[in-house]
Amino acid sequence: IKLSVDFPKCLTSLYIALRTQHIPLCCYLHRIKKEPSPHCSHCPGTDETVPHYLLNCPRYRREHHILIQALGRKASSLSFLLSDLEATQHLTQYVNATGRLKSTFSEVLLPCKPPD
Repeated sequence: IKLSVDFPKCLTSLYIALRTQHIPLCCYLHRIKKEPSPHCSHCPGTDETVPHYLLNCPRYRREHHILIQALGRKASSLSFLLSDLEATQHLTQYVNATGRLKSTFSEVLLPCKPPD
């Protein structure tokens, strides 16, 4: 929560949803009986969880490659992506570029930089 003190409400909501895994991905939607299967529509037999969406899904290979170019090996750490301020801009760009969560979060805005 401390990380998100200066974040816009939508970005704070995104972080909380990603961290708690209460986010509209198939695994969670299946658990609350809103989706018939927990599996990723691009990866049969693999649950669509937050780690799968952010790190492993081949559907978002291009977006993940951009994340890796920006953050290096740290882009493969879920805890880094969800808790380090350095990752915020890149994670936000990833979520926006995939469009996977757009119906819930629209276009996620970055926090304004504090004045110098």
